[in-house]
Formats: sequence, structure tokens, C-alpha cells
Amino acid sequence: MPLWGIILVCILLVVGVSAAYVLFGQFQNKAALEELTKRQRKLADLSLHKKIGQLAQANLSGESLQIFHKWQHQFVRLTEDQFPKAADLLSQAADENDGYHIIQAKRIIATLNVLVADEERIAENITAALAKIEDVAQQNKAAQQAALERYKQLRKTVLVQSFSFGSALSHLQSTLTAINDAFQQVSVTASHGDHLKVRSQLDDITDQLDKLADAVEKLPPRVNELTNVFPGQSEELISGYHRLRQAGFRFFDINIPQELTKIDDDIHQAENQLAQYDIAGLIETNKEIAQAIDHLYDVMQKEIDAKDAVEQQRNELPAFITHAAVQNKTLQEEVTHLDESYFLNNDEVQTTAKFGRQIAEAQEKFTQDEQKIHDHQAVFTLIQEDLAKIETELAAIEKKQVAMDQDLSGLRSGEEIARQNLARFMMEYRETHRKMAQQNLPGLPKSYQNFASIVRQEIEKLDHDLNQVKINLEGITKQLIMTQEDLKTLQQRTEDLIDAAALTQEMLQYANALKQDHQAVAQASIQATQAFNTTFDYPHALDTIATAVETAEPGAYKRIEAAYRERQGQV
Repeated sequence: MPLWGIILVCILLVVGVSAAYVLFGQFQNKAALEELTKRQRKLADLSLHKKIGQLAQANLSGESLQIFHKWQHQFVRLTEDQFPKAADLLSQAADENDGYHIIQAKRIIATLNVLVADEERIAENITAALAKIEDVAQQNKAAQQAALERYKQLRKTVLVQSFSFGSALSHLQSTLTAINDAFQQVSVTASHGDHLKVRSQLDDITDQLDKLADAVEKLPPRVNELTNVFPGQSEELISGYHRLRQAGFRFFDINIPQELTKIDDDIHQAENQLAQYDIAGLIETNKEIAQAIDHLYDVMQKEIDAKDAVEQQRNELPAFITHAAVQNKTLQEEVTHLDESYFLNNDEVQTTAKFGRQIAEAQEKFTQDEQKIHDHQAVFTLIQEDLAKIETELAAIEKKQVAMDQDLSGLRSGEEIARQNLARFMMEYRETHRKMAQQNLPGLPKSYQNFASIVRQEIEKLDHDLNQVKINLEGITKQLIMTQEDLKTLQQRTEDLIDAAALTQEMLQYANALKQDHQAVAQASIQATQAFNTTFDYPHALDTIATAVETAEPGAYKRIEAAYRERQGQV
């Protein structure tokens, strides 16, 4: 292709691409302008103008009028300024786009997007504000009607139950009048079109109605207490107190006449609070009066109940005190007698004497309380505490005295058991000594003799201690345990020595047949015989000869020992 042909093709391509770009941009701009036009028409079609006109003739005033003027101004700015400006820009952008001035049209479209968005925001705010004014007006009507119905119901309650409110009735009527006046003011404000102020006034009325309803609910019970309950209870308490005093009742740590006077003063105070419409103070005072009355009832009832309990205790305690005193006297005599024969290690003499003093104190306290009752000076709740304490102390003393008597009753039987054990120890010791003597052994090991001597001395000491004028049975019991263990050990050591000596003699005789062939057995026989006859160490002698024989003839010692044990068992 010639050069000019190539250049011509390139030019045609460039022109084609440029034309395509322009056409595509023109198409995009046209679509954007159509969308902006729709949004603009939508804004223009809003019924804001109609609402503005309606509210302008609604006789608004006050805060409602101020808010309306604010948004009316915004509406004027929107329609007379921004709408024409947007229309002009739309026309310019369309002309530029039709003239293929794509870039200029895009710039105008960008400005239009910002402008229309601002218009939409302003229109939305105006719509919301106008709707709020209209809604407040409608809500006020509903709220006013509801408050009015509530007012009528409360007014009816006050009129029908006027007797239930006592001296507070005039305050309730004044409140009803004030609320009625407030309703009239609401009507005036509503007629002037200040709907926001109406809302505030209705809120105030609602608050007044809440307080009135609270008073209507709380006052009748309090008035009933002041009129019917408290005076009757006060008179009953006064009458009851005088009857109890005449019957001999006394009261501790409380001045009932003074308390009754205070209750009367508090009732007058509550009546003044009612007349002054001090509902919170009235409720608190009535609460204190009720608590004071309940406390006095409780105090009197406790004394009545305590008297019944005291009467029962008065019938039972004398026998209990007498029983404890007799028990203590018997125990003291027993302790004194036993103290002559035994060492008493638990302060029994002092303890029984202490019990005696406590019983005497209980008797004295009981006598004093009886005298108070006789003299009509008894506070029965205190007497009841005294008698209950006496009963508890006597029960504890009786328990301890019974335990002590049981412990002491074991002294004589303990002595008898100790003497029986001593006799058994003496007999077993003599038998052990005689059994050892019958073995005709050349002598006894020094350690065995020393231990046997110790056991003999222990038995002699037991005999000595048991034959004293005054016996320490606790110490003797410890000696019995120790002596019995030592005697058992001596018996075992005796058996071991006898067995060792007897087996040594048999092994020496058996070893005679092995001496000629076994030099070790001959040598062991000499050593064992020397230990047997000289040092009397029979276990060592047995070990020496048994080891040699067992080495020379394995199993020999076990056969000889088994035969010996069998003979011992048959004996």
C-alpha cells in the first residue's frame, strides 16, 4: 500500500475513535441529565407548597410559629433560588452536550449533582419539620383528651370519697381547680396555634395528675389509720396497761405511760401533716406510730406469756433444786469418805463444794424471784430468764455430778481389780522363778538376773502402795500396766533361756559323734561348753554349736529342734 494510503487509514482510525469517544460521552451525559431532571421534577412535585399554605393559615404562634417561619424561609430559598438555578444549569448542560462539548457538559453535571443533593436534603428537612408541627397538633389533641378523662375520673373519686381524705380534702379540691384552669389555658394556647407550648402545658398537667392520683391512692389508708385504727388501739393499750398493772404486772426498761403519750402526740402531728397536705411526712409518721403501737402490744403480750411460763417453772423448779441439793450432799459425803482412802486427782472435793454453792445460789435466786412475785414487783420476762437460767445450770450440775459419781464408784472396784492383779503377778513371778530353778542350770546371765530383780521390785512396790492408808489408784493403775508388760517380758526371756540351754545340751551330745571327723565341731563344742558353764550365755552357746553341727551335717539342728519342740508341746 502506498504511504499516502497508510496515512489516510490512520487518519480515518483517529477520526473514528474520536467520534466514538464523543458519542459515548454524549450518551453518558444525556443519561445523567435525564436522571437529574427526574430528581428535580420530583422535588418540584412535593406537596410542600400546599403544606406551607395550610400551616400559614393555621394561626400558629409562639415556638410553633418560629419553627414554621424558619422552614418557610428555607422553602422560599429552595423554590425561588435553587430550583431556577438548577433549571438553568440543566439547560446549559443539555446545550453543551448537544454541541458535542462533552467536557464542559460533565463539569456542569457535577455541579448539578451537588446542587440537587442539597435541594433534596433541604426538602427532606422541611417535610420532617412541617410534619412534626402537624403531628404535635394531632398528638396534643389525643393527649389532652386522655388527660381530661383521667382528670374527670380523679375528680369523681375525690367527690364520691370525700370523707376518706379528711382535712386534706381542701388541698385536693384546690389541685382539681388548678388542673381545670390549666386545661382552659391549654385550649387558649391551642387556639393561638402554639402546639409546642401546648405539649409542655399538657406535660405539666400530666405531672399534676400523677401527684393527684398518688395522693388519692395513699391518703385514704392513712386517714383511716388516724381516724379509726390508731385511736382505738391507743385506748386499748391504755386500758390493757391499767388492767395489767392492777394484776401485778411490772415492765422493765420501758415507760409505757410515756410511750402512750408519745403515740398520742404523734397522732396529732400526723393530723397536722394531713391538714398541711404533707403526704410524705404523714406516711412516715403513721409508720412510726404503727411500729410504736405494735411494740407496746408485743411488750405486754410477752409479759402475759412470760407469766404463764413462770407459773409452770415455779411448780417444777423447787423439786429440781431439792433433788440437786440432795444429790450434791450425798456426793460430797461420798467424796469425803473416799478422800480418806484414795488420792483424788481431779479436785473432786473442791468441785463438789462448788456445785453445792451454785445450788445454794440458785435456791437463793429462786427465793428472791418468788418474793418479787409475792410483792407484785415481778417483771415476768426477767423472772422467766432467771428461772430458765437456773434450770439450765441445775441440769449441767446434775450431769457433772452423775459423771463424777460414776467415776468415783469405780475406785473401790478399781482397787479390788488392782489387788487381784497383784496376786496374779506374785503367783506368776513365783512360778517363773521356780520353773527357772528347776532347770538346774549352772547359773543365770547377769542381765536376766537384773531384769528379774526389777520385776520383783515393781511387784513389791505395788504391794506396798496398795497397803497404804491412802491409795493413789491412778498411779497404781499406771504401775499395773508397766508391771504386767515387764512380767510378760520376763516370762518370755525365761522361756527363751530354758529353750536355749536345753537345745545347747542336746546339740553338745549330738556333736560328740561328729568330733572325730570334724575338727570345727570339736572346737565349737569346747567354746559352747565354756559359754554354757562360765558366762551362762546359753543363746550364744547354742548358736556356736548349732552353726558347727549344721555345717558338718546340714539339717541336723532343725531335726533336733523340731523334736524338742514336739516334746515341749506334749508336756
